[in-house]
Amino acid sequence: DDKENPRPAKKRRIMQVDLDQTPRPSKRLRDLDSVPQPPLSPTKSASSAAASEASEVESHQSGRLSPVKQLQLLEDFEEQPVVFCNFDDDEEGEEPEDVTAMRRATQQFADGIGILGYHDIDGVVSALPPIDRMRFQYSWANDPEQRCGLGSMPSTAQILEIVEIARKYDHGSGVSEDEWNSEVQHPLLKLARSTSKHQQTLDIHNVKTARIEPPSLARSTVPGRVVDYVVTLNPNPATKRAWHRLRLLPGTSIKSWNHTTRARHNPIAINIETKGPMKSWTDGKPQIAIWTDAWLKRLALIRGNTSGQWPALPLLIAQGHDWHLLIVSKNDERMTIWEQIDIGSTRSCFDAMKVVTVLHWLMDWAERVWRPWLLLLPK
Repeated sequence: DDKENPRPAKKRRIMQVDLDQTPRPSKRLRDLDSVPQPPLSPTKSASSAAASEASEVESHQSGRLSPVKQLQLLEDFEEQPVVFCNFDDDEEGEEPEDVTAMRRATQQFADGIGILGYHDIDGVVSALPPIDRMRFQYSWANDPEQRCGLGSMPSTAQILEIVEIARKYDHGSGVSEDEWNSEVQHPLLKLARSTSKHQQTLDIHNVKTARIEPPSLARSTVPGRVVDYVVTLNPNPATKRAWHRLRLLPGTSIKSWNHTTRARHNPIAINIETKGPMKSWTDGKPQIAIWTDAWLKRLALIRGNTSGQWPALPLLIAQGHDWHLLIVSKNDERMTIWEQIDIGSTRSCFDAMKVVTVLHWLMDWAERVWRPWLLLLPK
């Protein structure tokens, strides 16, 4: 009789649970595992769908659309599309004259022509590595008269220190973008400014945490981090008088020359985006395009309804060692970003001198061309 003779062993097997043992599915479920299963339905489980949707929302909100999609959005604007094209590309029409002028001036420096300004080149090269020593003695590289019209020559010891750090950072898996910025890109920018003939009238600002303000100036999803540095014009009496004529933008409570309240009294002249050496070159293009489009939209509001061609504008992208120049043209129909000139690198002292010389030329452009044009904007 089962009621009088219960089976305690079976009950004990059911009731005794080893809390430390890894849970196992029942035998029936284990058996099902051995049966071939049909492909998963396109309809995901609720939990995986929710996780995927949350990821997409987070990606969209942080501006992490794919670079290709961001570039397509910029090209598809009905008014003032933003288009990337190659130099000498006939699709976007003839290259504007001032784009060609900026391109020619910087290309010769990128080729190493006239980047040195030494009256005694032999006294400089003795401390250089062998290949740099050879390249410094190219007859077409040294032009003291032209070169010193842009600024003084930076110390080769300082350049070599930056080059040494950059080469160390490029070993193995490398270091973070922030380390490249703080130890390589920013020191090179500061060295260029301190030896420029315009060091008193220009400044460099770190804007990697800056936001486009007001947000309505950005016509596309803004990435969480846009550009890293800007070269700005320091206020002078004329700039201060023009500042008083500036009007607040709708939806803002703080006046600014720029499309951000960072360095608001200092008009931006040159925008610089930096990327780590392992990052894709394509990633930097939509970032600097969105930032520049918002910047020029801000300036258009200052300019009013005046139509016509804008001055050619330089954009710089530094990717690890390598520095690239892009040039912007803008008219009543579109904004075109012409690419690209490889202006130098931090792989050697000679190549870093190319970058410094181009920066000196662009800083001279900021004072010679950009400041006078900008001061005519406020009415």
